[in-house]
Amino acid sequence: MMKIKSKKKLSIVLASIFASSLLTPPVANAAYTVAPKVGQCFQYTKAQVSASYAPKNPINCSLTHNMETFAVVTWPESINPVDMDHETALDIVNELCDFWGTFPNAEKSRLSTSSFNYWAWYTPSRAAWAKGERWVRCDAMIGKFSSANQWPPASHISWKGLRINKYY
Repeated sequence: MMKIKSKKKLSIVLASIFASSLLTPPVANAAYTVAPKVGQCFQYTKAQVSASYAPKNPINCSLTHNMETFAVVTWPESINPVDMDHETALDIVNELCDFWGTFPNAEKSRLSTSSFNYWAWYTPSRAAWAKGERWVRCDAMIGKFSSANQWPPASHISWKGLRINKYY
């Protein structure tokens, strides 16, 4: 009887640890230590895509990835974008990154699984901002949408090889 209770307790503890690891967001600025450049590739989870800061360094584009940097621009304001009203920051970033102008077919390819149709942007961590970094990194992605009205995508498509200059 004691053995069954111990196994049950262990199962509950392990299940709790596993569940909390799934629900705990990634550390937002833990590993991004390089200067952003156009043509860098990243493999991010859905949670990492939504992070306020770039969560990890780029990988070789010949490896499986789901994001490619299409623009790196200088943030024009003195206020850190994460400290601004979200809509105001997004308006500025929309203009700076110009995803829809860079990839004019993106809006029409919402249900495509082979063309860029979604994008994300990242800024320096608070520590990097405090040291004077003022970049905005703009990354193109292929979102998997179940309908043209869905936002954000349910998931992101991954691929190998650089696509930015090949298809656009």
